[in-house]
Amino acid sequence: MKTIIETVKKVQTDLDAQGGLKQVYFVACGGSLAAMYPAKYLLERESAFMTVGSFNSNEFVHATPKALGKNSLVILASTKATPETVDAARIANERGALTIGLTGYGDSLTAQTVRYALVYNHDDEWNTDPALVCTNSQSTALKLAFELLHQYENYRYYDKAMEAFSAMGGIYEEACKKIADRKIVFALDCQNDEIFNVIASGVLFSTAYVVAFCFFQEMQQRHCVAVHSGEYFHGAFETTQRSLPIILLMGVGRSRPLDERVLRFLEKFAGRVTVLDAAELGLTMLDEHVAEYFNSVLLHPLSKQYVKEMADIRKHPMTYRRYMWKTQY
Repeated sequence: MKTIIETVKKVQTDLDAQGGLKQVYFVACGGSLAAMYPAKYLLERESAFMTVGSFNSNEFVHATPKALGKNSLVILASTKATPETVDAARIANERGALTIGLTGYGDSLTAQTVRYALVYNHDDEWNTDPALVCTNSQSTALKLAFELLHQYENYRYYDKAMEAFSAMGGIYEEACKKIADRKIVFALDCQNDEIFNVIASGVLFSTAYVVAFCFFQEMQQRHCVAVHSGEYFHGAFETTQRSLPIILLMGVGRSRPLDERVLRFLEKFAGRVTVLDAAELGLTMLDEHVAEYFNSVLLHPLSKQYVKEMADIRKHPMTYRRYMWKTQY
């Protein structure tokens, strides 16, 4: 956290010399982009003056925001050096924006291309050491967002947020114990299914994206649709049937009524529903003013455990790819 605090101080000094901060853009691809969504969500909900945007790196390169310039802060993420993200960083630099790169390696091309680099823990070690649950790219971006709010706008609940980061290791450890049997039940039931739905809202929609696009489609080559809880009743619910496996991610905070509405419908018309409820899994221990921003910090790694359990039963490693790293694309 000390490095993040010092970085934001430098950012503020740099941007003040150029007329101040007006825009914050989050730029990345796939899971790295989703990992920054809680930070984006936080700034959108809590900042009184920042214009906030989120972009796929390649789209950022080819359809660059007109407002991008000397008053923009561009936060990019790539574990190593996704080419599109490095290109996006170069574009941002050329337009005079200030760039921060979140990376798993301090010597990566991402780190070399941006103005400031923040290195995160890129391994899944929190599965064996819960204390590390807040050291990944997602939590690094979220800490950065809280610090921006603190230094720029004297965010009222900053101390509560810092307390929450400290508490997450213990909360996650207890949650892991609660799901130990549940994830096995899910894996045994769903090992042969080809199509899944995962539903969520608020910060957790980023987790739904990762579950669908990264865990199921990329790592298991299984079709999965990510559905926003608020959009579920505007089309997707017509595909609901008792044979379809559905994962519902329920958060704490202001968007929870959307998830509860979905649950009521699923209890009537669905037959195979797996619920990961952040409230039941311990997140209500956090201060209510900041808890919702930690939904994904908790349920992202927990949901991965469910899919990994299925992968183990299927004898289909989470590291297997058909095309990635094997061919030009």
